[in-house]
Amino acid sequence: MPLKAALEDLRTFRSFRFDAPKQLATEAAASAIRPPTESVEVRAPPDLDEIAERIRRALIAGLSPYSSDMLRAPWCVWDGVSPLADEPELLDRYLRLVEALSRKSHFRRLAGAYAVRFPEDSKTLQAVAECLARLAPKFTGAWSAAHQSFRIFDAAEAPARVASAAIVRQLSPSELLSIEGIGNLAAEAGLAEAAFAAGLRHIAAAEMQPAHRLEAVSSWCGKRKGGAPFERHRGLVADALVLPHAGNMPEKPIRDRMLAFLLGKFGDPRTRQAKWSPMNCTNVVKRWLIEQSLRQFLDVVDEIALERHWKYRRAFWTSVYDRNLISDACVIFDRAGAARARRMFDGETPYSIWSKGGSKPIERGHSCLLLRIGNGLVAEWSHNGRCNIWHDAQDPSAPELHSESYMSNDVMAPASDRRWTRRAYNHVAPDGYSWQSKVADEIFALTNTRIMQSEYTVR
Repeated sequence: MPLKAALEDLRTFRSFRFDAPKQLATEAAASAIRPPTESVEVRAPPDLDEIAERIRRALIAGLSPYSSDMLRAPWCVWDGVSPLADEPELLDRYLRLVEALSRKSHFRRLAGAYAVRFPEDSKTLQAVAECLARLAPKFTGAWSAAHQSFRIFDAAEAPARVASAAIVRQLSPSELLSIEGIGNLAAEAGLAEAAFAAGLRHIAAAEMQPAHRLEAVSSWCGKRKGGAPFERHRGLVADALVLPHAGNMPEKPIRDRMLAFLLGKFGDPRTRQAKWSPMNCTNVVKRWLIEQSLRQFLDVVDEIALERHWKYRRAFWTSVYDRNLISDACVIFDRAGAARARRMFDGETPYSIWSKGGSKPIERGHSCLLLRIGNGLVAEWSHNGRCNIWHDAQDPSAPELHSESYMSNDVMAPASDRRWTRRAYNHVAPDGYSWQSKVADEIFALTNTRIMQSEYTVR
């Protein structure tokens, strides 16, 4: 092969080429050296209002405030009785003075107040951010490096950039900034809170499997027990986990884990409505909980029930759920049933227990499924118990759902009277669909929706 052709052949194969490094080793080593840690003053001085008044008088007079007051002036921007943010003209004078003096101490103090407060709803945040962004290239140190890495002084972009980097490195926003040299920025600082919210929006928008999303949300919320790191963003926590899967229910095991996480953080939405008021996913979570209660009852009792009887009940109540006719549900277990539920279901799942008393003795393993259907209420007993139906949940004899405990009489419908309609059916002739057709008629009376026999036929 001619030399010219051989050289051309070598040039076309990357494995035979030598590429000069894009960054010299000395440059890489230099960039790996982190700037020294900078402390953040996390509390406003006790005499803040006096300082603010002196600064205000000086700025109005066209004078530079005392040096000691200039160091504390950043706290006067958003804090105190009369913050500078309420007087845009004075704030503008102060920011122009900070730029004109161009001192690192002023820059660092203002950057600290900016990160600690970061009031996203304030019109002045952008003005302070722009001032800091212009000053950052003039100084070395952690704040300037953080701006170069994350555009930290771009008020619109900083939360998302910090969140993205923190998620990739599996850190909280405050941990990320601490590693970058901003030492004692509190976990609850305003910028950390904004980044926390941005991270949840990122997780919500990302394409991922339910198990991975649960891991991401759980990791992002940290190890804190109960509630979210920032309570006013608890709606974002629940929505980021649930809403991406609202139209396609996750598999039962991961769904149970999701519910365990949410109930551990925020309680049961059926009994703690105020806690769940910021969530857009509440109705989805309630539907998941209804399915879980139904599954608890059916699966737990299934271990001890006669299959030739129980398969008919499973088919019937599953068909009612599939028609979306159940608006609420809960299960009552004895100790044996509760132990089975804990063994079969991942995490803590909500259920009630039997208490002593009542005319009907509670046998071992006895359970009861309470369902709100239309305006009425159903108490479906396991074993040889009956299906009890109250046509009006306001009936004084009807049980309340989600009580901590029930006596047997609480979930047994008495005979009808002139005002209240009540029914109770034995589970006779299940293979002939006798009791099922009667209960289906009652459900039709409650909902005006007919469950057809073909929907609950056992095949």
